[in-house]
Amino acid sequence: MRSPDRRPAELHSVFERSFHEERRALLGWAAGLVALAVTMLAMYPTIRGNQQFSQLFESYPKAFRSMFGISDYTSGPGYLRAEVFSLTAPLLLSIFAILWGSDLVAGEEQRMTIDVLMANPISRSRVVLEKCAALVIGTAIAAGSLWLALLVGARAVHLDVGVAELSAAAFASWLVATVFGTIAMAIGAATGRRGVARGIGALVAVTAYLLSSLAEIVRWLQHLRPISPWYHAIGVDPLANGFQPVHLLVLGGIVIVTVLLAVVSFDRRDLGT
Repeated sequence: MRSPDRRPAELHSVFERSFHEERRALLGWAAGLVALAVTMLAMYPTIRGNQQFSQLFESYPKAFRSMFGISDYTSGPGYLRAEVFSLTAPLLLSIFAILWGSDLVAGEEQRMTIDVLMANPISRSRVVLEKCAALVIGTAIAAGSLWLALLVGARAVHLDVGVAELSAAAFASWLVATVFGTIAMAIGAATGRRGVARGIGALVAVTAYLLSSLAEIVRWLQHLRPISPWYHAIGVDPLANGFQPVHLLVLGGIVIVTVLLAVVSFDRRDLGT
């Protein structure tokens, strides 16, 4: 018997095309973030209220505890801050966003498919904006998967954390990852080189983290800390302080500026086809 004809999905926009191409990666990263949440939550019952752990971490130097967000480790917010939101979750989301963002424009050029895309009656600015929308929403889905897993799992293991504070931490992690993803996209749009976009995006992310973290222990770095996107997302401790509108607006402004730079640079550059 002849198998039914399998035709490729009909995609009606650059947004749909970009999202369709990364759907498997998105599912994999979302599953990985859920696995991270499940693993960390499964360990929490052995940590909760354990005085030995409290004494152990209190014996660490204050600079070390400040750098890695270790404070009141045996409480719910303190545990999530140290194990999930001080580094791990924002870093994983940033890696995902940088990989995707660097591929959106520069990847098209290196695969020699950009000419096919631009042969359609669509402006370059629309191409960049729709690709950016796919990046923003895809990263939000990944961050939302982590948030939902933590929200549900926290109740199961009696981890006491406020919904608003947990939502603020997940939102800030998504937004800072979007910053680094759009930076990688803008570099790719300006150069047409995916490797360069990934390298610079990763460099900016690591530098931002070190600047925000080391400012806790290196006095002369403290006045530079506000230029770090990581500080505006994680350094203001959303798990303790909830949503911080001013800091979130700074991150949103960076995203808007980098997207505009991507639009302008892609519109003016000769494409490698």
